[in-house]
Amino acid sequence: MSRLGNLIGGSASRWFISTRGVSSTLALLLALSYTKILGVDKRSILAFIMVSALILTITLTSGISLALRNKPKPEIKNEEFIGYLALIFILSICAGVVNCLLLLLYSNLKSDIPAPIFVVCFVYTVLACGNLGSQDALLAAGNVKIATIFDLITILIQILTLIFFVNIAQTSLMVSVFIAFIFSYSLVSFASVAIVLNNFPVDKFLLKSGMRSILTQSKKQHLFGIANGLVDRIDRFLVGLILPISFLAKYALLTSIISFARFLPDSAVKITLLKHHRGEQVKAINYSAQQLIFISLAGIALVIASQSFIYLAFGPTWVLPIYVGVLLVAQEILRGNYQLKAVKLLAVGGTHEMSKISGSLILLSIFLISIGVATYGVWGAPLAMVGVYSILTLVIERELKKYQNAN
Repeated sequence: MSRLGNLIGGSASRWFISTRGVSSTLALLLALSYTKILGVDKRSILAFIMVSALILTITLTSGISLALRNKPKPEIKNEEFIGYLALIFILSICAGVVNCLLLLLYSNLKSDIPAPIFVVCFVYTVLACGNLGSQDALLAAGNVKIATIFDLITILIQILTLIFFVNIAQTSLMVSVFIAFIFSYSLVSFASVAIVLNNFPVDKFLLKSGMRSILTQSKKQHLFGIANGLVDRIDRFLVGLILPISFLAKYALLTSIISFARFLPDSAVKITLLKHHRGEQVKAINYSAQQLIFISLAGIALVIASQSFIYLAFGPTWVLPIYVGVLLVAQEILRGNYQLKAVKLLAVGGTHEMSKISGSLILLSIFLISIGVATYGVWGAPLAMVGVYSILTLVIERELKKYQNAN
């Protein structure tokens, strides 16, 4: 814990971690709630739309987000902030269109989906992409506390809105869930953009140059940004496409519970990136044998607790084999270690090496998960990722040793 405390640093970072913890808890409770009221088939459709939206958002915007956030704040030009927001708007529309096409494919392969769901899918995807992009703009501008408060407010609005629409019973349950997300993303995105625009004046004559500058800088960041986010969601996407419709809902439920603990390594990675963004030294984290044993035992306890909770709260039909949970926990532990070492490699100047590793992460993940799911079923996805993270972490450690020996 002391090492994690050293990584987290001062009060602003601890505020970020604690607030993210509360937000993650509320998001999990919300996910459990709408999973319970939707049932297996509708939850599978909802999961497919949300996962596809997030994958598209990451694929389209992660490069420009990292390009903005990885620059020291004094070096970011006003037109780059405005150009970034303009790019986010354009890419959000593109994400909405593509997600509707993916939903059409899913509808033809699995189950007929009503036309109104396609409209909701488009609006939800556009706003989800815009919300994530505007939050990154706040982080790049140094508004860490405001960004974390907005993150918490987003979840609270979703909970209150969903309760309201479920109680008035004027819309379908699935549409009610989407309205809750759409409403929260609309308010928070507007507030975030308003803050950024208030701090950085708009000059329409410099808009194109700002967009061009961000796009140029994003080329070196894009693969790393895509890899981190895409790989975390691609398993659900492939499970939804390859296996029968009910498996996605069960898999999404189990991964939502187990990945709750992800907010700690994810927050640590974001804090590390912010330190790198401010030019501060980034220290590596090395775990002792006792810490590894503790993490492993905590992971086993999490699997048992997750499976027991699902059995009691949702019924035996929602329970997946326990070895799926064990593999998912192993995947989460290896994922957190991989990301922290990847940020360290970036901090010491290994951008070119990390781009190659990120490309390998994307290709290996898609290839091995597809084979694993098609061959072994639902547990083939986490099994594939355990192998991928193990191999690529060793590759990163080899590259880090090269930089240490050079210095």
